[in-house]
Amino acid sequence: MTVRRPLTFPVVLAALALVATACSTATKKAAPPPTRPEFVERIRLNGDGDFGFPSPFTHRAGRGFNRVTLLFDTLIWKDGGGTFLPWLAKEWSRSADGLEWRFTLREGVRWQDGRPLTAADVAFTFDYLQKGAGLQVGASVTFRPQIEVKEVVTESPTVAVFRLDQPFAPTFFEDQVAGRVPIIPKHIWETVTDPAKFTQPAAAMGSGPYRLESYDASTGSYLFVANESYFLGTPYVRRIEYVPADNELLALRVGDIDIANIGISEEPLVEESLEPFAPPAYTQLTAPGAWNRVLHFNLTKGFPFNDKAFRQAVAYAVDRQDLVKRALLGNGEPGSAGALAPSNPWLAPDLPAYNVDVVRAKALLDGIGLTDADGDGFRDLPDGSRFRPEVLTNARHSSKTAEMIKEYLRTVGIDVSILSLDSTSADTAGRDGNYQMAIVGYANGVNGDPDLLRQRLSSAVKAKAFTRVYGWNNPAFEAAAAKQLVTLDPAERLRYVQEMQRAVAEDVPLISLYVPTRTVVSAAAVFDGWYFTPGGIFGSLGEPDNKHVFVTGKRSGLPEGFAG
Repeated sequence: MTVRRPLTFPVVLAALALVATACSTATKKAAPPPTRPEFVERIRLNGDGDFGFPSPFTHRAGRGFNRVTLLFDTLIWKDGGGTFLPWLAKEWSRSADGLEWRFTLREGVRWQDGRPLTAADVAFTFDYLQKGAGLQVGASVTFRPQIEVKEVVTESPTVAVFRLDQPFAPTFFEDQVAGRVPIIPKHIWETVTDPAKFTQPAAAMGSGPYRLESYDASTGSYLFVANESYFLGTPYVRRIEYVPADNELLALRVGDIDIANIGISEEPLVEESLEPFAPPAYTQLTAPGAWNRVLHFNLTKGFPFNDKAFRQAVAYAVDRQDLVKRALLGNGEPGSAGALAPSNPWLAPDLPAYNVDVVRAKALLDGIGLTDADGDGFRDLPDGSRFRPEVLTNARHSSKTAEMIKEYLRTVGIDVSILSLDSTSADTAGRDGNYQMAIVGYANGVNGDPDLLRQRLSSAVKAKAFTRVYGWNNPAFEAAAAKQLVTLDPAERLRYVQEMQRAVAEDVPLISLYVPTRTVVSAAAVFDGWYFTPGGIFGSLGEPDNKHVFVTGKRSGLPEGFAG
């Protein structure tokens, strides 16, 4: 077996770009590095609402899980270059046939209550998630391994061996299993039969770099303090506070928070509004989007949602360039018809653009019998009954996108109603498939490992989540999705991933409306090491609160003395 310190395929491309940039600037005289403090006492971020008690089984959504990662560790973890670092595991390897992965844990790692973390905890975690009480908990969808692990056996207190029924793409296994699943302490959770209701302090006790000091559900405030006994050393940032801030830039300006994260959702602030946040007092960081706003069709609702012609007609009616211009104020780009981000290295070439074509949209609708039977200017069902589909949207985001969708569809004779629900209710309705069409927002894989297309769209995946598309079953997609998952050769896997995207683009189970440009503005005097994680963490946002930077104070690598 060969020890792996791999770069993912997307990271290889990113690394080449970084090398090229470095080469082009090599002749410039380097400025002296700024004097860095030995540690940062406190960083404050916008909590952006309540994301649940930060245990692995009671958090809500990806942002809630970001808080969980401060308390619990995974076997490996990503840094700012997208490199998988040894974390709980000091080394790992894959057998030649791909059916075994061996992880050797660091010696001396302890849970925050002082008890040793061993390979038995690793084996217990996966058993609890796949066969035990954790299997049925909705929150665990965020981090549950995205394939069935046959078994995890312990060869010694520091060696855990994963055995699989079939090989899986190496980057997938590292990203979606070893780098995704937080290891939980067996001595606490083995007696917990209802983890969704377990919110005692012990539920937030992991091996992680921080301890939960306080949590206020009414304001969404969280306070984490450094675990001074952390196996990688006392974290560089001593306290992390998530506090409420309705206007992030204003809160940054008055000193209530230290970093403003804008451009994730609609209506990012125009460039002129960032002028007061210029260097040297502030640092600005911009990157292509990893979050997208998507229109989902629920094919289980029958005609016309289960008719490809209807979905294609909607795609031709929706002006995604106009959405970028008006909803994003130009700060972003239309999403890909294949459902990955336009910046994703796995993106298929020559996918249909679905540029606005009202004539074509009307012809498609006429062809399936959606015509104006009563002369009121709006289309009716083939039997003459009224057709007024409902579009679900999340009130947490601006209503502008939903209103613009309604505007576009009226131009082709479809009169939609908009149902705006609070965030929890909207996510629940999306998770349970209680909608006809829904406008949802998520990162889930648009800029990361492409297997997340399978997780969102494959009919073989039964997990419920608001990021899932209901009722779509496309044989070409299913075949390619199954093959890419077990393909060890990256070039061959790319071919299958592109086939998946072409099936999505042709059948239109969803429409990726737009991908906003990401921008963060931070107080340089507090901390200047922020970065976006390439491909994100566990397939979610690659936003700045990657615990790696809080632990190390660096954009890449581990603290001195912890190379392996």
